[in-house]
Amino acid sequence: MTATALHERPHRGGPTDPAHDADLRRGILQTDVSRPIAIALLVSFVLVIAAVPIGQTVRDAVAGDDFVLRDLFRRAPTRDNLKQVETDLENASTVRAFVRPRMQTVLTRWGRFGNSKAVVGRDGWLFYGPGVTAVGGPGFLDPGVQRARQKAALDAGEDALFPDPRPAILDFARFLARRGIRLVVFPVPDKAGMQPAELHGRRRGDRAASEPAHNPDSDRLAAELHAAGVLVFDPTPDRLAPGQAPYFLVQDTHWTPAWMHAVAGQLARFLLDGAQLPAAAPRIWRTQPREVARVGDVTDMLGLTDDQTLFAPETVTIFEVRDTQGHLFEPSQGADVLLLGDSFTNVFSLEPMGWGEGAGLGAHLAAALARDVDVLAQNDAGAFATRQLLWNALAGGEDRLRGKRVVVWELASRELAVGNWKPIDWSRAGARSAAEAGP
Repeated sequence: MTATALHERPHRGGPTDPAHDADLRRGILQTDVSRPIAIALLVSFVLVIAAVPIGQTVRDAVAGDDFVLRDLFRRAPTRDNLKQVETDLENASTVRAFVRPRMQTVLTRWGRFGNSKAVVGRDGWLFYGPGVTAVGGPGFLDPGVQRARQKAALDAGEDALFPDPRPAILDFARFLARRGIRLVVFPVPDKAGMQPAELHGRRRGDRAASEPAHNPDSDRLAAELHAAGVLVFDPTPDRLAPGQAPYFLVQDTHWTPAWMHAVAGQLARFLLDGAQLPAAAPRIWRTQPREVARVGDVTDMLGLTDDQTLFAPETVTIFEVRDTQGHLFEPSQGADVLLLGDSFTNVFSLEPMGWGEGAGLGAHLAAALARDVDVLAQNDAGAFATRQLLWNALAGGEDRLRGKRVVVWELASRELAVGNWKPIDWSRAGARSAAEAGP
């Protein structure tokens, strides 16, 4: 087409003019931008992009810090190395460290916006993003959903993903059964399902809002595990009564000390009745109240400024469990109950989490059972991490299953929908059979 023809193109109307339809179907948008404006926009864009790495280089040189981009030339350009350089650049960025928390504070204060990990609810409540996704998402046993998760992990360059929890759970149960041990699977209900009104703001007086929410496949999984002989402990109440005390901490992923204590009592009764845990000589435990305060781990995930005032610390009373000599609860490898757990087990027992120590699920389960309890717990990745901890102990010659009658596997229920259920070869754990292990 000649310049004259272009100049003589007939004038078209606004965006809704049907004459634009052919171009729109081809992805073409007609714009009129003068050359000076285009050049100014291009130069400004390039300057903004270049200013960040140049400024970071100058800052690192003045401070005497090592320049992260040098690693590009020190390592082979593999996917893992390039990904590590990208992560290091993000962590070392002064601009990012300055701008991001301030921008997040503005977005959270005025727009109630969170991020990929933190969801802002009503009246100061915060929720863990993957938990909301697990509760409100599609059924985690759906083959199409599982294939989509595997593809997403492959596209992101992550480790092989095993989205179906059933093979890992059943294989673990069979391994324990060969040692004469019962497995009790304990998925802790998610905060999004137990505090729905605080998430979406609808009144609990409504029938739908008063029922705990859960993933559509939760009941199906429980039924299949029961059919396979695996015990499932579910402390979810049938209804959420209006005005009831909260089950979860306001700005944290985890349960309140009061609900955890109640659940420990329910679990103890379940083990004695459902798992046929035999009676034992009573072990005396005492509890001692202590106040603790923290803003909560979901507040940390928001990444606000250090001096943020949007979320104040929440004060709760924990009950430390002590023996008759006044010592805080400690796991006992000689116990006949082993608790495998994640951060829900650790939250009131692991001091660095900020909610105290000696007052967690293992301690209160021991007090409710009036006996010793062994505990293996690791924060996060409940679908795999604690099984791996047990495997490592067994393979290293430490038989943490010796004398055990019941293994309680506590994990956040969201792991059923978002966890990686990696298989473990229990035949290589070096564990002996119950007959070989002896009493």
